Amino acid sequence: MNTILSLLPAFGHFLIGFYFVFFGVWNIYHWRPTIDIMLEDRIPSPIFCMSIGISCQIILGVMVMCNIHIKLAALLLIIFILFSIFIFHPFWKYTGEKKKNHMNKFMDNITVTLGALILLLNIITPMSNISDILT
Repeated sequence: MNTILSLLPAFGHFLIGFYFVFFGVWNIYHWRPTIDIMLEDRIPSPIFCMSIGISCQIILGVMVMCNIHIKLAALLLIIFILFSIFIFHPFWKYTGEKKKNHMNKFMDNITVTLGALILLLNIITPMSNISDILT
């Protein structure tokens, strides 16, 4: 049982990091439609912004997955997520179904930010203290 408990933080790191790596690769695959949306929304320098965003998602996601400078990666992910959700999902600008969809995506990203915040605050990252938290 202690072996399983000691693996939980590493599994959590993997899942949070994988989320970002997955969507970084997803955004590469969906490059053109995303650029078109950015142009439509008048986001300046969409190709540059998209390149930086994808780089952040993949590099910082891998850092979290591999437990490399975890607090720095978590802090940068929080900044990245907050910045990008206000650019891509300003639900307050829409009405009807579009507002609902953007609000859902906004809240999904806020939830992911909480995962990065937990990493930043070091609540469950110490591998030796996981059993203390659960008891």
